[in-house]
Amino acid sequence: MTIDRLGEKTILVTLMTDDLQRYDLDFEAADSDATRKGLTRLMYRVGEECGLNHRDKSYLIEALPGKESCLLIISVRVMKTRRRYRIRRRRCVDRCRFENADSLLDWLRLSDNENMSYVLYEKDGSYLLLAEYPLSEEQRGRLSEYGDVESIDAVAAARIREYGKELLTHSRPRHYPRYSCSAAM
Repeated sequence: MTIDRLGEKTILVTLMTDDLQRYDLDFEAADSDATRKGLTRLMYRVGEECGLNHRDKSYLIEALPGKESCLLIISVRVMKTRRRYRIRRRRCVDRCRFENADSLLDWLRLSDNENMSYVLYEKDGSYLLLAEYPLSEEQRGRLSEYGDVESIDAVAAARIREYGKELLTHSRPRHYPRYSCSAAM
């Protein structure tokens, strides 16, 4: 077997009959697993001889069989790295739908809603509450007594914000430490 590197992207390999048998190369049945494994072993050998790094490379191998030998023309191609896509997590917003004004007013009057940040909208004859932060199980349970609570995707929440009439905005009070910095002024 002789291996000649003709350039950066072309390698010429001459295989004799015993080399073809050693690597189990039978080009009559090119789709056989034995031929594929033999070509893989041969490419590792060619890579060692020529100093090729197999990473991010593909090979086009042309076989020209003869009576007692076979000539392989190997074209080395550098593959571009594929784009990597990230799948974003689906963002959900908690929404409560009050059927009528009585249930909304009961919730506003009776429940302890001071620890929630929300915006209240009127859309299509119903009252919709969009929570600014994910609801706790306790808050979800209290709201479900007065309306239907569900998680909706960000697109549906954007439609409510765009087409609904904003009635009330409530932000929960934030507690800041009295002295937020210990540096001398």
